[in-house]
Amino acid sequence: VSQERKRGKKMKSSKKVLAFALAAAMVVTAVPATNAQAASTAKLSATKATIYAGSTKTLSVKAPKSWKNVKVTKVSTSKKSVATIKKTATKKVKVTAVKAGTAKVTVKVTYKKSAKKNAKTYTKSLKSTITVKNPSLTLDQTTVSVNVGEKVTVKATAKPSSATVEYTSSNSAVATVEDGVITGVTEGTADIKAVATYGSKKLQSIVKVTVVDPAATKINTVNV
Repeated sequence: VSQERKRGKKMKSSKKVLAFALAAAMVVTAVPATNAQAASTAKLSATKATIYAGSTKTLSVKAPKSWKNVKVTKVSTSKKSVATIKKTATKKVKVTAVKAGTAKVTVKVTYKKSAKKNAKTYTKSLKSTITVKNPSLTLDQTTVSVNVGEKVTVKATAKPSSATVEYTSSNSAVATVEDGVITGVTEGTADIKAVATYGSKKLQSIVKVTVVDPAATKINTVNV
């Protein structure tokens, strides 16, 4: 009887070991399958992107190596008033930001699973969500006063930061400006204009400058 019990225990133990082995084998085989499935999925280089009005962004099709003759055949946008899209190459499209908002762009591609001439052609739609923001320009001061021969700096903050900012003076005989640094030349007033350029968009802001001549003020005070 004791021997039968021992045999029974051994059989149960063997079954448990076999069950664990099978479970482990299933896990091991499941991992490569998941990776293979992920590798077989095509997508755009950006499934979501934020760009500023007046600028463009290029999206490319990222397809697995097993796909043959991959090419963009059709493009569309959910809101042309926000963002437009155009095919620029076999596997590339260009998105142009129009105004603030959100648009979903769709890129339809065709591909084959074999390089053979008569291989079946498959289609797939790839999507990307485009968020468009308006560029902006702000100045830390809108009015400044500076003495003749002295300097004062005005700081401009442009968004996006890649925008270029240029400054000009409405009257360089009164005040000059270079990279936001204003220099008082002679007594009077002038407008300093800051212009930010980003893509096809231009924004401007004005700083009103008053230049004071301390020497002239002192003479007038003495005369009085």
